[in-house]
Formats: sequence, C-alpha cells, structure tokens
Amino acid sequence: MFRPPVRRLFVASSLALHLLSIAPPAALAAEPPLTRARVADLARAAPSARLATAEAGVARAATSAAGALSLENPVLTGMGGVRLNPDGSKPVAASASLAWPIELGGQRGERIAAAKAEQRAAEINAEDGRRRVLLAALLQHALVLRGERQVQLARARVALAERLHAAAERQRKAGEVPEVDVALASLQRGRDQAAAKAAEGTRDADEAALLGLLGLPLRAAQQLPPVEGPLVPPDDPPPLASILGDLGRRPDVGAAEASVDAARARAERERAAGWPTVNVVAQVERDDGANIGMLGLAIPLPILNANRAGAATAAAEIDVAQARAEAARTGAAGHIAQLYARYKATKEALQALTPTATLMEQAAAISARGYELGEKDLASVLLVRREVIDAEAALLEAEHAHAAAKIELLVAAGRAPR
Repeated sequence: MFRPPVRRLFVASSLALHLLSIAPPAALAAEPPLTRARVADLARAAPSARLATAEAGVARAATSAAGALSLENPVLTGMGGVRLNPDGSKPVAASASLAWPIELGGQRGERIAAAKAEQRAAEINAEDGRRRVLLAALLQHALVLRGERQVQLARARVALAERLHAAAERQRKAGEVPEVDVALASLQRGRDQAAAKAAEGTRDADEAALLGLLGLPLRAAQQLPPVEGPLVPPDDPPPLASILGDLGRRPDVGAAEASVDAARARAERERAAGWPTVNVVAQVERDDGANIGMLGLAIPLPILNANRAGAATAAAEIDVAQARAEAARTGAAGHIAQLYARYKATKEALQALTPTATLMEQAAAISARGYELGEKDLASVLLVRREVIDAEAALLEAEHAHAAAKIELLVAAGRAPR
C-alpha cells in the first residue's frame, strides 16, 4: 500500500494529467495576440507573399540557364556502308562528323543581359506583390478591430436595454407606467441582443478572413486569437511633397521602369539573334582502306530569315514599356494625392466627431437614469437612445475610415504602420 503523502501525490498527478488531456488546445498554448506589428510580420510570410516570391524565382531560373554557350546543341553524325568496286570487291566504308555551334554577334552576352533585366523586373514585381499583401492584411486587421468595437458597443446597448426593461417591469408592477412600456422595452432588448449576435458574427468572419490571408490555421470562433491594437495607427505620414519626391522608390513604379530596361535588353537580344550560328564541322572518313580527315565550316546565310520579326516586335515593346512606365508614375502620383486628400478629410471628420463621444455616454446615462427615477417617459428615452446609437455608429465609421486612409497612405509611402 502507498503511504498517505505518496498516495496524495499520485492522485494529484493523475488529476493534473486528466485535466491536461481534456483541456482545449487554446488553454494549453495560448497564441500571442494579433497586433498590427505581428500582422505585418506574418504578412511577409503569407501564402500570397510566397507566391510573389516564387514567381520571381522563375526569372532567376531563366537567368541561370541563359549562360549556355549556344542554344543549339552539337550534332554528331555517323554513317556506314559498303563500296561496290568494279572488280567485285566490297570494302567497308564509314564516316563520322561532329558539328560544333558557335554563336556570332554577341548572342550569349545579350541573352544573359536580357535575362538579368527580366529578373530585376520580376523581383521588383514580387516586392510590389508583397506590398499589396501587407496592405490587404493591415486593412483586414482594421476591419477586425472595428468589428471588436462594434461588439463592445452592442453589448453596452444590451446592458442598457436590460436596465430599461427591468425599470419598466418595476414601474409597471408599481402601477406607474402602462403595459406598453414593458412591451417596448422587451422589443428593444430583443433587437439589441440580435444586433450584438450579428456584430459578433461579423467580427468572427472578418477575423477568419484575416487568418486565411495570413496563412494561419482556421479554428472555431471560441479559439480565435485575440486581435489587439489601436484602430488608428499612431504614426503620422510624411508630407505630400516628400511622398511625391520618392515616387521612384515605389515598387509599382520601379517595376514599370525596370520593364523598360528589360524591353531594351530583349530588343538587343533579338537583334543579336539575327546573326548566324556557325558550325565548325570535323569529319573522319574510312574509305577503301584509306583514312580521310576533314575540317570545315557550316555557315547559315541570314537572307530569308534574319529574325526581323523578333527584332521589330521587341523594338515596339520598348515603346509599350515606356508608356506603361509613364502611366505608372503619373497614376502613382494621382493615387498618392487622392490618398492624402482622403487622409486629411477623414482626419478632420474624426476630429469633429471625437468630442461627441463623452456627450453620447452622458446623454444615454442621464436619459436611462431619468426613466428609472420616473422623470422621463420611455418614448423619449428610446428617442435619445436612437440618436446616441446613430452618433456612436458615425463616430466608429469615421474612425475606421480615417484608419483605412492612414494605413493606405503609410504603405504607399513605404512605411509599415505600427
């Protein structure tokens, strides 16, 4: 038999192991909250970001293969047969030849230069793709933060509706208010409870979308990691003139300008491809007991096809790439100006609505307290409450609009919001 202290230790250990076996995974290893900084870090390794990097890897692979000595392979030819001499003898005859291609006109160098230029454009395009993933993740994170605020407001409204319903029941029993007050209070409580459940569902759906965007495992709503942080990032964007002065550093503008360099390199490659590829031919022949060795050249004559179509098409693509680069630069400037104007407008709108937050809380509390004391009727309380709800929704929407505008402007300026 176990001694009592040993038995108690054994029972405690068994109970602890049992509790660990039935505890939910979230309780065993709680995940860190999804702050804006963590979302930015996870976005850099998200599946969409990895896809952009993998697409750039195709261009890197093409660059590694562009250094081949020639696009044509050496040709080894062998022939054998029998010579039928007039005297009736039949000696064996055989020949073997090797044709080794040699590119002229600097084809290999131009091919390497074009591959490297396309690789640079692909890598900048991948950087732009990662920037777009970061922006989408940060905007989705802001949606979740807004949803959390909406849930908090909805729960506060439910609590207030419970107070009004309890006050209406108490006053009806005292004969101070009619039955219709209880019915109206019950109706309002049901609407607020339904709105709270809808707000929770919207928040959970937005968070599930955020997890999917970041490549995190999806789980039940009860096990979702907490999303924290201020709705509006504390960072201030640089001045408009500074952002416009750094347009060339934007990935989308840089990718368009790199495409111009790639188009020029492709045009040089196509012009060099018009030169012929000379084949050095070495041949050994055995004929009627004699060994014959020959060395010569096989030179194609670029008369019928000197790659004129490829060169003309590549030259035309330079104009297209230049037009695309100009359009990207002017479009980026217009987009920055648009974002800055929206940022200023949403900031001013939020500043105008922010002082009303305290007034809204005071108005709702005073109105509910007045009804509980019998100083106000339910209809006036519900009217005040409806105005407060509208004002709260307007304030939250203004804050979210300003947060979205600020996030877009900061990302467009090449900064990651905190």
